[in-house]
Amino acid sequence: MKSAPHRGKKPKHRSIEYQERLLNDYDDPAEHLEREPRLQLAREASLMAHGVVIKLKEMGLPEDLDNELAQLCTDLGDLWSAQKRLAEQFESFVDSDREWIRVGDQLVDLRASIDHMAWHMKNVRRPMTAITRYAYSQDQAEQEA
Repeated sequence: MKSAPHRGKKPKHRSIEYQERLLNDYDDPAEHLEREPRLQLAREASLMAHGVVIKLKEMGLPEDLDNELAQLCTDLGDLWSAQKRLAEQFESFVDSDREWIRVGDQLVDLRASIDHMAWHMKNVRRPMTAITRYAYSQDQAEQEA
């Protein structure tokens, strides 16, 4: 009898072959630093998020929207980096070897990235709506002045 699929959860224990491949992939310490924790991508996401803060604060976003701004810039920065990571994973999936274990592992990784993005997409709505309403109210005030 076949076991049930993992339904979006990453298996706790992957195959021995996969684990050995991971260990072999990290024989070169410099290569490990390039892949994990992806410092360059994290830096770029941070700069993108900071750009949101700078733009809106320079435009006069009031302090009472600082919590929404913090959440907005964090979620947008994470979404920006997550979409880049998803694109890399997708390209890797398409170009990879035709081994079922590899396909399974890559689909699990793709699902984890998609779930991560979905969380941020849901989370960003409330602060984005609040700041959007403020933006339109400011525009209307400028039009009436």
